[in-house]
Amino acid sequence: MKFRSSTIVGALAICAATGLSVHADTNASQGFRVIVPTTISITAPPTTAVITHDRSDNNQPFPAQNWVVRGNVPNGVNVTFSTGSAFVNTLDITAKRNVQLGLGVSSTQGPGSWTVSPSTDTTNYLANDEIAQVAASSNGSGSANFNVSVTFVTEDFDLFTAGNYEVTVFGTVAAN
Repeated sequence: MKFRSSTIVGALAICAATGLSVHADTNASQGFRVIVPTTISITAPPTTAVITHDRSDNNQPFPAQNWVVRGNVPNGVNVTFSTGSAFVNTLDITAKRNVQLGLGVSSTQGPGSWTVSPSTDTTNYLANDEIAQVAASSNGSGSANFNVSVTFVTEDFDLFTAGNYEVTVFGTVAAN
């Protein structure tokens, strides 16, 4: 399409006569977006907890261990703490003692509320139940510090083999 100079001059004359002005836009806008990646994590204490049995028939509790769970997913997270076995003697794997596991929330941050259930569980190695498991869940994003309690169940001190008994607690967190 070919324009003649007289056509352009005529259009400009009409704009001038009618009061229309020709100019660029005076307003503009730009949006901004932040992409927040999903983060779910669990952190165990950095060292092995060690106690010496007091030689009584009393159960032997370890000091509560602080585990940290974080999750920024909208529906929250669920976390389990479990043993893979009862306490096992490191020199005689047939010598075992039961584990009592406990869970409590010591502090939270964020909008999510946390529920603990069950809060305690105990192995029963004589009945082939070597898993103690406790759990918690949140209903929104946030973090929680958990007190994980481990107790060596003694019953009768004179009836089990001397030595070092060990158990490992595993923590697992997932989105709801």
